[in-house]
Amino acid sequence: MEQVKKLKITVLSDNFTSTIIPPLIGEWGFSAYIEADDTRILYDVGNSGLPVLHNSKLLGIDLSKVDYIVLSHGHSDHTGGLGNKELLDILKGKTIIAHPSIFEKKFLNWGGKLQYIGLPLTREEIERNFNLILTRKPLEFAKGIIFSGEVKRYGYPEYNSGLFKSEEEGIESDHLYDDAALFINSVKGLVILTGCGHSNVLNIINHAKEITGVNKIYAVLGGFHLLSSEAQHVNDVINKLSSEAVKIGPAHCSGNLAKSLVSKDRFIDFGVGKSLEVVE
Repeated sequence: MEQVKKLKITVLSDNFTSTIIPPLIGEWGFSAYIEADDTRILYDVGNSGLPVLHNSKLLGIDLSKVDYIVLSHGHSDHTGGLGNKELLDILKGKTIIAHPSIFEKKFLNWGGKLQYIGLPLTREEIERNFNLILTRKPLEFAKGIIFSGEVKRYGYPEYNSGLFKSEEEGIESDHLYDDAALFINSVKGLVILTGCGHSNVLNIINHAKEITGVNKIYAVLGGFHLLSSEAQHVNDVINKLSSEAVKIGPAHCSGNLAKSLVSKDRFIDFGVGKSLEVVE
C-alpha cells in the first residue's frame, strides 16, 4: 500500500470546541476536512452543516475543492449537513462514498419515544446531486487512502443500545453495519479516522491492520462512542488503544472520561478547529 507523504486533518464540526479567535462554532455531530497529498476529502458533514460552513470560511478551507465526501454512517449528526441548502450547493456534483446500509431508516429510542435520526435526503435526491459509490467492501479510492467498508467484528462489542432501523417486517435493532472508517497510510504509520465508532474502535483497528497489511498505527482519531459506557470499560478501551497507537484523539461521542484517560504524550486535542499534521 502506497504512503501519503503529506497529511492534514482538520475538525470542522464537533461538540468539543476550544477558545479560538475568531470564534469557531460547534454542535453535536462530527465533520473533518482531510488534505492527503493532492486529495481533498470531507469526512461527514455534521448535524446542521452550519459549523462546517462557518468554520471552513474562518479557517480558509475552500469546500468547493473537495474531491470526495465520505459518510461514516447514516445517522443525522453525521449526514444532516446534506440537508443544508448552502452546503449542498457547494458540494453538489462531488463523489460520495458510503456503505449501502446508509439508506436504512434509522431511529433512536429517546425517553421511550422513537425519533427518526437518518439521512435528510432520499437516495434519489442524493443520486441527483452527487456521484454515489456504495460498497460493503474496502475501497482504496485514492493513493494510500482506504474506505473501510463494513467493519469486521473481532469479538469486541458494538455500540448500538437504543438504536433501531425499520424494515418491511417491522422495527429491529440496528447493528450499524454501515459504520465505516477511513484508513490513511501516512509516512509515520496508519492514521485511522472514525465517525462514531459504533462498530467499536478496537474492531476498527484490527480491521485496518487486516485489510491494509500495515501493523504500525500512528493515530486513532474521532468518535469512539464511549460517552455512556461504564468507567471500567472506558479505561479498558483506552488502555488497549494506548498499546496500539502513538497518538489518540477522542472526539464527538467519546466522552470526557475517555479524553482524560489518554496520557499526555499520546493525547491529541481533536475538537473544532484542531488539526493533525503528518509530513515526511
